Amino acid sequence: MKELKQIGDSSKGKASKSNTTKRSPRDTKYVTLSYPWLFTFIILFLTIPLFIFFLGYLRLAVGIPLTLIFAGIVFYAVSDCLNNAEGRKLDRSDTDIKIPVSYLIGFAVTALAISFVSGVGEYIYTLQDHQFRRAILRDLINYDWPVIYDYSTQTNPEVVQIFGIAAGKRAFSYYFLYWMPAALAGKVFGFGFGNFVLFIWNSIGIFLSLITASAVIKKFTAWVPFFFVFFSGLDVIPNIVYSYTEYSGWRWFEGYFTSMSYVSNFRELASVYNQMVPCFLIMAALLLAYNTRSMGLTAGILFAYSPWAVFGILPLVAALLFGKKHRASKFSRTMFNTFSPVNIASAFLLLAIFGSYYTSNANAVGYKGFAWTFFDNQVLFIPAYMIFIALEVLPFVILLYKREKKNPVFWAAFASLLIIPLYQITENNDLSMRGSMPALFFFCILLSGFIAEVMDEKNTPKTKKGWIKSAAIMLTVILMTFTTLLNLFVIFGSIITGAESDIEDIGSFGNINKAQYAEVIQEQFYAEGYEDSFFYRYFAR
Repeated sequence: MKELKQIGDSSKGKASKSNTTKRSPRDTKYVTLSYPWLFTFIILFLTIPLFIFFLGYLRLAVGIPLTLIFAGIVFYAVSDCLNNAEGRKLDRSDTDIKIPVSYLIGFAVTALAISFVSGVGEYIYTLQDHQFRRAILRDLINYDWPVIYDYSTQTNPEVVQIFGIAAGKRAFSYYFLYWMPAALAGKVFGFGFGNFVLFIWNSIGIFLSLITASAVIKKFTAWVPFFFVFFSGLDVIPNIVYSYTEYSGWRWFEGYFTSMSYVSNFRELASVYNQMVPCFLIMAALLLAYNTRSMGLTAGILFAYSPWAVFGILPLVAALLFGKKHRASKFSRTMFNTFSPVNIASAFLLLAIFGSYYTSNANAVGYKGFAWTFFDNQVLFIPAYMIFIALEVLPFVILLYKREKKNPVFWAAFASLLIIPLYQITENNDLSMRGSMPALFFFCILLSGFIAEVMDEKNTPKTKKGWIKSAAIMLTVILMTFTTLLNLFVIFGSIITGAESDIEDIGSFGNINKAQYAEVIQEQFYAEGYEDSFFYRYFAR
């Protein structure tokens, strides 16, 4: 399908001649979406779960004021989104998003297909972790809020033996905001309906992500959904090496070195969609934003969805705050935009509420340290790190360098991906896997625009050097797809062979079906001594 430029394109110049095989852009049907409406949809998608959390999980004396405060913040952010750094309203002709109807329909169908294939709703064979996700939704539906577990409800004797106690209470501890709309629907109409709402909600998030990413690169192209699904590092290369050598340190396809893992988009979609979708949407929204006065909301709310990703987004937000696009003519104005009341209030309140909630479970981050300390031979960390960066980061940096070298966000993203692998938090290193998401999504979005230009028929190479360059670029893209293709092979192969699903291996954190999950659940999902924590003493119902 032909790529179509659509933002800030007045279509000046000579009209292209139509022919029998291609439709002229002038004949293409468009839907015009104003930027304030797109911004509103994004903000509501991110804050509706927040409002449900405030009113359902917190005591009313806390939840109602917070709801009113954030409603005001949302209203201000929406009303101010079309103003630039100087506070002047931008012309709609420069900000309106003209969406080809074919892409509008195509993106909607693609979003539904991605949600379905990645396993949201568990209507298909699912990859790792859906037994946890399903249990989270079930418990949010079946238990009163806040969710509190009693050890006495565990009926599996092996689980009781692992826990070592048969009585006592623990609070549910996890970043569960993404499930709130589905959980609320499920409380009224049952688990099946709640699961369906989760599927639709996730599809809406993906649809908004595709639209917003297209607006960032100022082009509607099939490469946007392609990279949304297939973006990855060159993991296939070390795995080929492993197939011949079986070197130590290999853990799984995307964890081919001890302590270091940058995860492909599809794997994130298939295992932690609750973090991936809001993070991608937030990153795209930040890149599209015309001012910084409400970034405390649009970036800060990521803390409620993925605390690990916040570590990765902070350098990028700093670059956005003081980058050329968002700098006002006067330094004082730039500082006012950066430290606006909305930014300060959003950041402070989100940190206070969710920071106190996360810290109610100190066990979740008990496994931590510098990455090289987890290597049997610490000297091997240096070559491993260099190979890891060469395969997971440098390909995209090299491809985008020429066009993005003056973009401070480019350098902030590059720097964060260089630093993140140096430290490990949790046994599987959630800091590495999730903290890398904002920077990787930045490269993913810009790469889709870059490849669309490379593949444009107007840019067909004329020289041998040009052909070699194009071939190298496309080889990189092809190698990138292997990680997702492997995951798709596992999913559809399992369907064909009739492999047994593991989505009910847990069932509920209050009554765990299989004992093999008990230790992980106790460590990551239970808050011991929650009654004395700040969150449960002053905020929770």
